[in-house]
Amino acid sequence: PILTETDLLKIKNMKEPGFKVEVLPIIYYKNTSLEKAIDRLFVEADRAYRDGVNILILSDRGVDENHVAIPSLLAVSALQQHLVRTKKRTSVSIILESGEPREVHHFATLLGYGACAVNPYLAHESIHELIDKKILNKDYYAAVADYDQAVINGIVKIASKMGISTIQSYLGSKIFEAIGINKEVVDRYFTNTVSRIGGIGLKEIGEQVELMHSSAFDPLGLT
Repeated sequence: PILTETDLLKIKNMKEPGFKVEVLPIIYYKNTSLEKAIDRLFVEADRAYRDGVNILILSDRGVDENHVAIPSLLAVSALQQHLVRTKKRTSVSIILESGEPREVHHFATLLGYGACAVNPYLAHESIHELIDKKILNKDYYAAVADYDQAVINGIVKIASKMGISTIQSYLGSKIFEAIGINKEVVDRYFTNTVSRIGGIGLKEIGEQVELMHSSAFDPLGLT
């Protein structure tokens, strides 16, 4: 379920009969509503489905001074629930191309909430940088393979603790508990997830996204 950049490129350029691929951006203009950005993602997914697309690649490439990314787990789970509600889920696969996931738990939740595969391009690029700076003394492809295998081993360990024997059975299983997210967000975007403790809503999540974005692109607060 962990894709390298080469794997993803092969999928994007696949010309096999019966498969149609489309990349849906999960970025939106800064200072606009996160809720509207998610609704727009739903509209784009519905249009792609009508066009016969059966592999959707959610991508957060393109983040810049004016564009922020929908949090990857929120985007994946929200689209998963939308496709389930509109009875399209079994006809479409969701792949995530994101710079956000880096730890085993990130990948575990993404797969558990609907992603079929994940390309953590920023984690792979970070490995490349470590090798370039001579911090890591290893062949790039071997290092990436080791990282991906370590992530898969971690996911298998989490699944096995829940009594799940294959990753395929784990996909979309939602065997997590939400902490610190309010009921409205959980019911709408993480439907049927147990949440004993309430917390922030979509507005606060959007503010947090913009705060992180500003600390990266405008650390001195000049704009």
